[in-house]
Formats: sequence, structure tokens, C-alpha cells
Amino acid sequence: MNRRIKVLHIVGKMHPGGIETLLMNIYRHIDRTKYEFHFGVQTEEKAFYDDEIVSLGGKIVRQPHPKDGLWAYRRALVANIREHGPYDAIHSHIFGFSGYVLKVAKELGVPVRISHSHNTQDSRRESWFRSLYRAHMRRLIRSHATGMLGCSNEACESLFGGDCWRDERVKVFPNAIDPAPYAGLQAKRTVLKERLDLPPGAVVVGHIGRFSPQKNHAFLLEKFAAFRGVCPDAHLLLIGDGPLRAQTEAQAAALGLGESVRFLGVRKDVPQLLGAMDLFLLPSLYEGLGIVLIEAQAAGVPCLVSDRVPPAADLGIGLLKRLPLEAGADRWTDLMLRMTGAAEPVAWSSRHQALLTNGYDIGQSVLRLERMYGG
Repeated sequence: MNRRIKVLHIVGKMHPGGIETLLMNIYRHIDRTKYEFHFGVQTEEKAFYDDEIVSLGGKIVRQPHPKDGLWAYRRALVANIREHGPYDAIHSHIFGFSGYVLKVAKELGVPVRISHSHNTQDSRRESWFRSLYRAHMRRLIRSHATGMLGCSNEACESLFGGDCWRDERVKVFPNAIDPAPYAGLQAKRTVLKERLDLPPGAVVVGHIGRFSPQKNHAFLLEKFAAFRGVCPDAHLLLIGDGPLRAQTEAQAAALGLGESVRFLGVRKDVPQLLGAMDLFLLPSLYEGLGIVLIEAQAAGVPCLVSDRVPPAADLGIGLLKRLPLEAGADRWTDLMLRMTGAAEPVAWSSRHQALLTNGYDIGQSVLRLERMYGG
């Protein structure tokens, strides 16, 4: 029996987020008789997807966070590659620091080395040291990667440089999803609202994202409060967790939103939650793409997003509109009202075709990665 192709994914923690959702979509659909995934995480904390990874035949490989010391990180990474390998590919998802990871991988003879950009910035404060760091890591990536992927044009240029398109190793790799769970959701919207104990006639606005500065929850709550002023039946579902959750809960209380805002935490039933929504909001300060927008449009939900979201997130079926963050509350409220009105639903056949046309079907992505991994 031939040995399975073994791939080590370098991530922070396998907790729900854009990167992790994509990786789990891929791992669930790849031929696991031929491919084995390991996940090199930078935490001792057990994460949301750890048990599922093990159940699928994968492995969680732990190493310290680089901020705890570069040499300690290197020792652990080298030891893990030697102990759990040999690896046919190392696929790094940790933005700039991927350069160092791939340098070590090349030194140890790993043949396929992929740097994958999932965002348009590293969320770090600007400084001369940070600029030097970014430039150095970009050089390391260019010197040691066999493949450079990004979820959008903007994500590629942010990590690999504005001139990256001259390098044939750079490719856009869309954040693909499994279309199947989204096929019949529109017809079930009333039932799905009832399951959440939402009152009859409720207008349901939703958001899925980590409670972090990037997702701009404070702005979201302010705009929802203004919207509820003209739409008293509005309810807001916030799905996710993170360091700013308590602060966001306090803000919701201070705005007098009370039970109209539901904090649902990390959930496994994302398609069903999307199916209950009349509008999805994503007022992010920056995004590599926003895989939740692909999921929301697949579910037939209108999406109102900030102008910081890359245009590639729009499937082109009339479900996504963008507004500047600087636009006043009146413009946000007016557009929210119009988008939650009685618009003609977009048929599943059109939504599914848009996923295929734009490269967001997981089957297409799995085939591309299999070729990159050497399958």
C-alpha cells in the first residue's frame, strides 16, 4: 500500500475563523485514503476543531508561539517535522511569519512549501521595526516558497508585494465552501427563525466573526441601533467569540438593545443560522476576502459590507452591496431597510452557478491543492 501524502498546515489555533473554515472544508472533502493532514498550532489550548481533525485521521502538532522566543519555536518546529514527518508539503497560513517557517522547511528538505495569505494586513501597529520585519519575511517567502496563494488579489499583494503578479508562483485561491448545506435554506427561513425563538415577523440581521478590532463590532452595534429605531421588530444575531465579546455585550446593554441582540457564541450550525437571517452585515476594517460572505450569499441572504471588503467577495447575483464606513447612519439605515424589504429571492440554481463560476466550490479547490501537494 502506498504511503499517504502528508501535509503539515501551520496555523495559530484551529478555532472557527476564515482560515480554519477553509481548511476544514478542504479536509472533509479531500481523499483521506491518499492525504493525511497535520495541524501545527501555536497553543496548548484545545480548540473547536481539534476533535474533528483527529476523527478524520489528522493530528494536532503543538509548538510554542513565536513571540515566546524564536529559538524555542525553531527547536519545536524542527523536532515536530522530524518526528511526525516526513512531510510532502508544508502549507503555512500565518501571514508574514510564513517566511521563517518555509525557510526551516526548505532546510529540512520538504519539497512543497506554500505560503498562503488570508488577509490584507497583519493588524500590527506601524513602526520602522514592523516595516523591516515585513520586508524581511517577504524576502524569505520569495526565496523559499514553491507556491504563494492568496484568497483575493488584495491578499496576495499585501503579503507578496504589489509586483507579485510577475511571479508565476502567485495564484488566487478562493475561499471555497461545500454548496450542499445551502441549497434549500430560503424555503425554510420561517421555520429556522422559529427554532431560535424569534418572534413572528422579526427582521433578523446577522453577523459571524471573531470579536476582534478587525470586525468592527462597535460600529455594527451603532448602525443596528439606528436601524432598530425605524424597524422595531429587528433582531441581531452575533455568532463567534473573542477578546472583545464582553466589551461588545456591555455596549449592547448601554445602547438599550436588550434582548434584541443575541450573542450565540461559536456554533456548528452556521448554514441554518444564515438561513434564518434577512440581512448579513460585515463592516470590517479590513478583510482578505470574508468566507462568511460566500456562505451568506450561498444561503440567499443579502449582504451589506464595508468598502474595505475586496470586490471578489461579490458573487455577482445582486446580493451584496458596499458602503463606506464614513457614510452616515442615515445611509446605512436606509440601505438596510431597502435590503430587508420584499426583494425577489435569488434561485438556488443561480447561486450554485455563481459559486462554480467564481471558483468557490470546494470540489474545485480540493483538486487544485491535490495537484500542488503532488497527488
